[in-house]
Amino acid sequence: MNVVRIKDGINNGKNLMFYDMDVHNFHSLLRDEFLCIYFNEPVPVRVRLMESIYYLSEDKNQNLSNKTIAELHGKLLELLKGKRLIILFNNFERLTRRAMQAYQNLNHEDNIHFVCSFSQYFKPEIYAFFKTFDLVNREDYEENLGRKEVNITYSLYAVVSIFCFLMYLKAATSLAMASLLIGGTWFALIIFRTLLYVGGKS
Repeated sequence: MNVVRIKDGINNGKNLMFYDMDVHNFHSLLRDEFLCIYFNEPVPVRVRLMESIYYLSEDKNQNLSNKTIAELHGKLLELLKGKRLIILFNNFERLTRRAMQAYQNLNHEDNIHFVCSFSQYFKPEIYAFFKTFDLVNREDYEENLGRKEVNITYSLYAVVSIFCFLMYLKAATSLAMASLLIGGTWFALIIFRTLLYVGGKS
């Protein structure tokens, strides 16, 4: 991997994401030029923030266990004093919603950037954070994982629609068979279109 490209991305204020790579390898290459902190995984987020503070602080014995995430965030910024910090961690897919929110708050700071990696699919709720990253080795991702993706949205919607159609047939036993079939088909179509509208077409 071209280290110059990584440094250029950081200097341009970008968050960098790698597919199926250990970013610890980059830590040793970047730490001479940037203030860097490495975690093997991003959770639990309070512990990671505490570790960051201990790393930056001269007082290694301070008690941080009673601090909230917001207080730890403030303490970290206080210690940085405007210096640029690069946070590196693997296993991006293990982020929880709460951890993602904490890291997103850090990401709003102009002097804090991330270099991360993932190797598996992750929950939809952390996709918003993922979108703030540049996927550096996109070719590797598309070759090994991206091409295996199958969009099952339409199939799922069709199954739900058919199920609703069958339930409608079962419930509407008092109608004549012809109108029953027409009404059931129309009902299933409405369900299908509603799901498309709510869930999106992509």
